[in-house]
Amino acid sequence: MLSVLIFLLGAPGEPPYARSEAIIGIEFDFASHRRLASGSDNWPMTWADDGHQYTAWGDGGGFGGSNSEGRVSNGFARISGDGDEYTGVNVAGGLGAPRPAPFAGKCYGIIAVDTLLYAWRTGDASGETAYRFQELWKSTDRAATWTRTGVRFEPADFAPPGDRGFFAPAFLQCGQNNRLARDAYVYTYAPDIMHDVWNVHIPGRLTLFRAPAIALEDKTAYEFFAGVDAQGKPQWTRDPKDRKPVWEDRANGVMTTSAVYVPGLQRYLLWTEHTERWRSNLAVYEAETPWGPWRTVHFEYGWGRGALEESAFFWNLAPKWLEPDGAGFTLVFTGTASNDAWNTVQGRFLLRD
Repeated sequence: MLSVLIFLLGAPGEPPYARSEAIIGIEFDFASHRRLASGSDNWPMTWADDGHQYTAWGDGGGFGGSNSEGRVSNGFARISGDGDEYTGVNVAGGLGAPRPAPFAGKCYGIIAVDTLLYAWRTGDASGETAYRFQELWKSTDRAATWTRTGVRFEPADFAPPGDRGFFAPAFLQCGQNNRLARDAYVYTYAPDIMHDVWNVHIPGRLTLFRAPAIALEDKTAYEFFAGVDAQGKPQWTRDPKDRKPVWEDRANGVMTTSAVYVPGLQRYLLWTEHTERWRSNLAVYEAETPWGPWRTVHFEYGWGRGALEESAFFWNLAPKWLEPDGAGFTLVFTGTASNDAWNTVQGRFLLRD
């Protein structure tokens, strides 16, 4: 019911939504922690038709590289194997890759659709450049080479100076090759730009937008979430200036975000950073639809304290490594300092009977 979602306005340190009644907590097995690709960060995940997962990294050499050796602004890699035994191989950019990096900038969203991969390019360098533009690229050869699609969003598309748009778009992952999508659309979440500094954006708002899977390369096909009607049915608009936030945390904010559908739980999960960047401040939310209503699963300061350095900032549930019952998972994360790398830990959702 919508009534359970109470905004805690002006309450820093508290989650913005009521606690989940279905997922009552998360256990992380930090003894399972594995670290590779030191010096490379980000690592959004998608599961392609060939059975492999594909990912992107920034500011490093990728698998086998370092912060300096093989360093690129953004590269792409292939992940093979299971959550407890896998290998990563650079595909475009990074040490030993067969192809060069396709572009400078960053990527926080990659998705497999049919035989194609799509990736959101965020800016043309690092940090605050992420606010300059969001651009969709396509690969027809499983991340080896990439081309522009012509879909691009930048502040001029919105209503400056009051609305500068969004940054770091992240595709909603719906199983292998997007086969578990609820409809014919591909959905993307992106934090709204609230200031000029590369830090958590407070107040925090997420934009949700979508396009038909067969029309991802047509900018005119994109629709933006515009709220729900009295029956809770989502409303959509072609004009981004008329969009409404699909999720908000006005007190603690939002930063880079990932989203995945967990079929065993029949829930959509959002993972994000809150309050202050690079401090392992993790928040997780769930809903039965991509547009909510949302409930809080996990809200923590200093995630991994005592087992990991408190410097994580971006978390992804690897879609291939979700257990059939929905409870077990392998989490991919990154951060700064020692966490500036590809990292995984295994975990389980604690479910109400």
